[in-house]
Amino acid sequence: MNTRAAAASVLRSLGADGKGYENATTQLAGRLCFSQADRDYLYQLVKGVIQHRTLLDYAIRLGIGQGIDRTDSRALHLLRLGAFQRYLLNTPDYAMVNETVTAARELGGSRLAAFLNQALRKLPPESVWQQQLTQLPAVERLAIQYSHPQWLVVRWVTRWGQEATGQLLQFNNTYQTITFRHNPLRCRWEDAAERIASVAGPPLIIATRPLTFYIVPQPGLLLQSDLFRQGYCSVQDFSQALVVGLLDPQPGETIIDACAAPGGKSTAIAQSAGRTTRIYATDLEESRTNLIRNECRRLSIDWMTIATADAATAAYPIADRILLDAPCSGTGILGRRADLRWNRRPEDLPHYPPKQLKMLGNMSRFVRPGGQLIYSTCTLEEEENWGVVRQFLDGHPEFRLIPADQRIASRWCDTLGAMVIWPHVHHLPGAFAVCLEHLN
Repeated sequence: MNTRAAAASVLRSLGADGKGYENATTQLAGRLCFSQADRDYLYQLVKGVIQHRTLLDYAIRLGIGQGIDRTDSRALHLLRLGAFQRYLLNTPDYAMVNETVTAARELGGSRLAAFLNQALRKLPPESVWQQQLTQLPAVERLAIQYSHPQWLVVRWVTRWGQEATGQLLQFNNTYQTITFRHNPLRCRWEDAAERIASVAGPPLIIATRPLTFYIVPQPGLLLQSDLFRQGYCSVQDFSQALVVGLLDPQPGETIIDACAAPGGKSTAIAQSAGRTTRIYATDLEESRTNLIRNECRRLSIDWMTIATADAATAAYPIADRILLDAPCSGTGILGRRADLRWNRRPEDLPHYPPKQLKMLGNMSRFVRPGGQLIYSTCTLEEEENWGVVRQFLDGHPEFRLIPADQRIASRWCDTLGAMVIWPHVHHLPGAFAVCLEHLN
């Protein structure tokens, strides 16, 4: 099966929102024994079609008219793949048509191939749909051009204006660099760097605190390597690592990570503070805590206590530091998760702040006097960030805000005292965090 046919098969197996595309792509590539290059291209095709779906359908509709609405799912996914190759990958037309038609023949025989051969040749030049977009109202144009739900574009334009929203939408459709975290429990960085270079090219360090973070020329090779399987490194966005920097874990302390799965922050805490630290990592479901256990085994972390617990209601030991990375709408990571923009609804957003506030209130009971509670999210929505923090502080005078720039560089902080990562400004997935201290 060629990569275009494989991509169409993955897309057809998913729901309308594309949820689960990463696992589905990985599994099919494994079954087909794809090379690393083919795996990477397959992933690019699947993610790209999900990510740019609205724009692709707009261009296809201009080419074949309302016939797109009567097209079966197999043909539609192949059309989207062809349009993605042409407009986003700049694949020459002859190659795009030939390869996609070959995929159609493999999946559906000569009749499907004939339909695709005709339809793909009707795709309009980019200049045509670009001109058509200029005739539309600004919000509708942005929603189509950058393939985001219109309700979300309206929300962001109202808050930040057209220019900043356009920059954010554009960032969400760019390649998201994979950042790796060194595991000091395995070996020194100097030894690891030499081995990494032999597998995936010379690593480029982007930060050394709270741990060493780096990128490599061929991340896919490192992810598939024995080095990764044996725990020499982890994948973690640096914006999430900054949350651990704000927590500032110290040796010998008792630390709770209350919504810890899949374990990125809790394992970073363990690597930063060391074996004398008492770490409790919990999450709501056993399937999620198993992810933490698996990651700890891979990284040789055997001193963490892992349990299933609800951060909104459960009892915990008194701790020096608590991290609450609360479940949220995730609008800061739409570039990392291509499907997320399509599986959020406007009616979902009001449900998050009450749950976040309940978790924050419960976890605050277990912070010792003088200890700190970190509240963090990966959303850009004000109601889930400062809105929740202000409500909490209004009802808990025993806590005060510690300005984030006392622990991390000011370029990652807003003027009110929070760590705020704006994707289009910092070129990282979005994040928000505050440090709340329990007064003596």
